[in-house]
Amino acid sequence: MGRNKYLFLFLAVLVAAFALPLWSLFRFANNHDTFDYIPLIPVVSAYLIFQGRKEIFSGGTGNRQPGALLLLAGILLYVIGLLLGSAWNPLDRHAILAVSFVSCLAGGLGVSFGSGALKAAFFPLAFLLFMAPIPTAILDKIVAVLQAGSAEVSYAVLKLTGVPLLREGYVFHVPGLSVEVAKQCSGIRSSLSLFIVSLLAGHFFLKTGWRKAVLSIMVVPITIFKNGLRIVTLTLLSAYVDPSFMKGSLHTSGGIPFFLAAMTLLAGVLWILRRSEKKEAAGE
Repeated sequence: MGRNKYLFLFLAVLVAAFALPLWSLFRFANNHDTFDYIPLIPVVSAYLIFQGRKEIFSGGTGNRQPGALLLLAGILLYVIGLLLGSAWNPLDRHAILAVSFVSCLAGGLGVSFGSGALKAAFFPLAFLLFMAPIPTAILDKIVAVLQAGSAEVSYAVLKLTGVPLLREGYVFHVPGLSVEVAKQCSGIRSSLSLFIVSLLAGHFFLKTGWRKAVLSIMVVPITIFKNGLRIVTLTLLSAYVDPSFMKGSLHTSGGIPFFLAAMTLLAGVLWILRRSEKKEAAGE
């Protein structure tokens, strides 16, 4: 019971220290479409910790050194974020303070309950890192990969349709219309959401690590295919039905049907992996 009291006291201090940075992070996420999922992350992590509370909090003390190192690293990042963060762009500043919060939280758990608790709470704590926005340099590279992949898929599908087509880089010229596969067409927002869903699905429904990895890796080709399908659909509708489709709601906010299609494909991959896992366990 004493360890619980120390942990609760630590959590109170932690929340007080990070109240303003976290409030600023959630406001940032609310105004940034790419990261609007961030406020949901601590809710999911809290549920995962609650679900595994017996395994996390009932073990022996174990080695406290990993917890102390995590706590020290978190404090160091916190100081760096406060002292130097004003010189960075908001995204990077929020990222380092969010990582600092997770590191301090994990450190407090490790100091209070030992390395066994850290091991048991590994997935919820690692999942909590999604509170940190992806740093600008990394985000730009991910967007570039998705943009290039989406352009290639769109071009291949348009060629299959037999539509007269001229390509100039990321710009496609079809009769009466030119379409650019811009960075906004990369689908980074839905990609991140789909990746998070894949991690949760793997955690709940799969047991082997390599199958969990395969499920998450499949998010990339599924996302690129989904983006290509959306681009081709908008292009054909705009070219042969009504040019307003390119500026209408299907373009600006009509991604839900295509995201559901991607979810269906991901569910199919999960079904195959789970089925193979069951057969392996049965010795078939």
